[in-house]
Amino acid sequence: MTTPRRTRAALPVKTTGAPVEARVTLRRRLAPEDREHEIVQRAVAFFASNGFDASTRDLAKELDITQPLLYRYFPNKEALIDRVYEEVFVRRWNPEWEEWLADRSLTLKERLCRYLKDYGRFVLRSEWVRIFIYAGLSRGGINQKYLARLRERHFMVIASELRREYGIPEPRDESELEDELDLVWAMHSSVFYIGVRKWIYELPTPKNLDRVIDLRVEAFLRGVPAVLSEQRRRP
Repeated sequence: MTTPRRTRAALPVKTTGAPVEARVTLRRRLAPEDREHEIVQRAVAFFASNGFDASTRDLAKELDITQPLLYRYFPNKEALIDRVYEEVFVRRWNPEWEEWLADRSLTLKERLCRYLKDYGRFVLRSEWVRIFIYAGLSRGGINQKYLARLRERHFMVIASELRREYGIPEPRDESELEDELDLVWAMHSSVFYIGVRKWIYELPTPKNLDRVIDLRVEAFLRGVPAVLSEQRRRP
């Protein structure tokens, strides 16, 4: 007699561990705008845990609502993902960052430290880091939109203020500008990478984030102006 072959059970969708009261909130009669807000907040946590390939059927189950009700607020998955992008990457963006970077009453070092410490608190959260990584793997447009915004509103300003404060000649062509921006990006992304170490690799991270940022800004300002100035003097 042969033994029946065992089938491998499908891995369950990872739940977000939301409290019971959150599930009850979604079942209660809510104003449309309140229910939409609840759905978006829970969708952020759901996609951060399961990635964007997870189905809306599983999301509706996690929310303890029907899939038709979910589609009443968001006609398709793409519309919901667009709303998640808006919530995570746009609504939480601090418009004061641009003002801080351009404030010439402070040294560039003071401006960079202030900006990066606040920006670090914005991005070094589990849901932000995980959604950004998942988006890069399956929804590249989300990352591209965000990084284009970061380049124009932050990196370009930092590069311009760096040239002004350290007397660095203007880039002679597009290639030199891109070299300059790449050095700014390397310093900036080193802060984001702390979140990757914590929320993706599950490795220990610095306990004193402010001190780490001070050191990285100091290293950036001691090295990059000298490198760029020397490069621009070459024929």
